[in-house]
Amino acid sequence: MKQLFVYVYALVFSTLTFAQNGWIWPEDEALKNKAVEQEAYYKVLLAQSNLEEAMQPLNWLYTNNPQLNPSIYINGVKNLNNIIKAGVDAERKVRLQDSILWMYDMRLEHFENDASTMDRKAFEAFKMYYNKPDKYPMLADLYAKAYELNGPDISYFNLNPYMMLASRYYKSNPNEMPAEKVLDIHTLISDVIDQQRRAGGKVERLDKEQAKVDGFLGSIGDVLNCDFIESQLVPKFRENPSDITTAKKIFSYSVRAKCTDRHYFLEASETVYASQPTYELAKVLAGKYLASGEYENSMLYHSKALEMSSVDKEKSDALLGLAITSNKLGRKIIARKHAYEALSFVPNNPAAYNLIGNLYFTSFNECQAGESRVIDRAVYLAAYKMYERAGNNDQMKASKEQFPSIEEIFNENYEEGQTITIGCWINETVTIQRR
Repeated sequence: MKQLFVYVYALVFSTLTFAQNGWIWPEDEALKNKAVEQEAYYKVLLAQSNLEEAMQPLNWLYTNNPQLNPSIYINGVKNLNNIIKAGVDAERKVRLQDSILWMYDMRLEHFENDASTMDRKAFEAFKMYYNKPDKYPMLADLYAKAYELNGPDISYFNLNPYMMLASRYYKSNPNEMPAEKVLDIHTLISDVIDQQRRAGGKVERLDKEQAKVDGFLGSIGDVLNCDFIESQLVPKFRENPSDITTAKKIFSYSVRAKCTDRHYFLEASETVYASQPTYELAKVLAGKYLASGEYENSMLYHSKALEMSSVDKEKSDALLGLAITSNKLGRKIIARKHAYEALSFVPNNPAAYNLIGNLYFTSFNECQAGESRVIDRAVYLAAYKMYERAGNNDQMKASKEQFPSIEEIFNENYEEGQTITIGCWINETVTIQRR
């Protein structure tokens, strides 16, 4: 015991001498000395694993010097958790858990670290109450505040617990935690994960968290489906097409539920694009309009994608999209031009050469003059050359089957290996080959 008091005295002296910065001691000298003594005393008791006794000087500090320093609450939380782990009856466990949350509240009241403290408090509460449905409203409120305060800086350990809570809350009381709210929480967490990933977070760990978050969403059944989107979100969006929040929900939910073939997906995507234009979204819109046969709209968004492209691969893809859509509109010269432009950014792109081959292969009827079988069939020679560059063996074979025959070449006074020029819109020189 004598050794203990010597230790406490030494620690008190050290505290008085060195530990003033960042600490708020009572102005009254006698009260200050008492506070210094109690602060040192609880640390000694903790060092000796006297967990229960350590709470006495801590409680004195909470009552008489609550604004002393965050450490008295940080250490208090650790100590109460250790007492619980050591074993207490159910009734006392409840009281101690309430005290733990109270300590977080005191930190929030007295110190300016609300975001970080709320982050920790939410997780602490979750660990204690994730199996207690009567606590779910409180937990949901804590997590909503934690995400509001922290945004993308929320701790990784609070990513999947929030989704687990949402799924359990929905199962226990879907009136208080409706399906749409669960989906909103899923979207919020997924956006945070995406922001952390783009900010340089550990991709493998974040991917694992996203998989867990997706798993908890899937555990509540087939909530996210096309019918849900159409019945719950689309009417609200169509009442106010500028509602960017609802538009984003329709967009993200449609992607996850594989409803991107629905027209409301395009409507919502247009609104999202108008508010937050990106290369990726322009490309999505261009592709969807191409698939639905709305080629002018497809051209528009492929052009927008080209404007927002930042690397060669993006530029090449956007130009190839313009080429494909131009072909659908019957604009073969423009389609070929865009295909060659795409190749200037990504040389030897098989898709671009294949497209040019298709342009030539399908031009026989419009380009044949009916005066020479060799000249008319030269379009297939041009197509073959492009398919060869694309590595498309099937179309090379199909083209070769349409080459002029040796008889046609001989009868028209041509020779194999001779070069001829194709007219029409193609205007290319090719070498005569027989089929």
